[in-house]
Amino acid sequence: MKALIIKILKIAVPIGIGIYLTWYFFNGLNEEQLRQTKDSFFNANYFWVFLGLCVAFLSHLSRSYRWLFLLEPLGYKPRLSNAYHAVMAGYVINYTVPRSGEIARAGLLTNYEKVPFEKGFATIVIERVIDVIMLGLVVFISGLLQINSDEFNKITSAVSGGSNGWLIYVAIGMALVGVVGLLVILKNKRLKQLFLTKLYGFYEGLKSIWTMKKKWAFIAHTFFIWGCYLISIWIFALAFPETSAISIGAVFGVFVVGAAAIALLPGGIGAYPSWVNAALVLYSINFAGFGIFMWVIQTTMMVLLGLLSLFLIQRQPKLIKEEQTH
Repeated sequence: MKALIIKILKIAVPIGIGIYLTWYFFNGLNEEQLRQTKDSFFNANYFWVFLGLCVAFLSHLSRSYRWLFLLEPLGYKPRLSNAYHAVMAGYVINYTVPRSGEIARAGLLTNYEKVPFEKGFATIVIERVIDVIMLGLVVFISGLLQINSDEFNKITSAVSGGSNGWLIYVAIGMALVGVVGLLVILKNKRLKQLFLTKLYGFYEGLKSIWTMKKKWAFIAHTFFIWGCYLISIWIFALAFPETSAISIGAVFGVFVVGAAAIALLPGGIGAYPSWVNAALVLYSINFAGFGIFMWVIQTTMMVLLGLLSLFLIQRQPKLIKEEQTH
């Protein structure tokens, strides 16, 4: 019963926070801003919206293809279709419990491509490390491009600083659980053997970053993925007269605060529109409809494609797991 309550809370709390922030965002809008938000869906130039969604889709397809480069040195060659479905299904699952999509993604590849979970998950960890490095690069470039850097820093520090307190307690709690769990495992021979086997598989997965043959292709796809993220924002901005003249500095600023919102809450619910609009205000773009429009459009695409991928991959028969000796 206790485990069920904890599981429900893990889902309900982030969604509840997102709903509150959504209410807070709309409650803070004046009549003109509310009108802008409503009219944005009727007045948008959907040619640019469609083009922006196509570019965003290419980033997901490229991420799926890039994943194959990490799996190849481990001796696995999953079909691109299944890698793509696992990636997209992982995205939609992340909208429920944050970061659970990575676990689901590795699990799907285990079931349908016989890639051991610990090895597949290790390659996803590598991807996340690369993502952090790329995000750091984008933040650095964004800082160089900002005209009103002091104001921008206030937003980014408020975004990150407000969560530092509870993050410390979460980290301490996870560390304690990890220590207790490790002690239990080490005292049980069967659990110890299983743990060491899985740990070795995880290590083998991590090594793929050094042993993969297509390193330059991996790097090229990495820059392509992140370039698509930024370009899609610029294309979405072209859909509205109010944002069509958006500067490259504003594009980078919008991306940084948007990425922070998505990292903190499932899909950035509630936080994404308000933080994006706050970033735009720094560049004298006072258009409340842009943030909510972009969030709704991108979220709708992710959910629809993710659910479709989850359906399609589960239409296949699960492969029988064979004993792995890698």
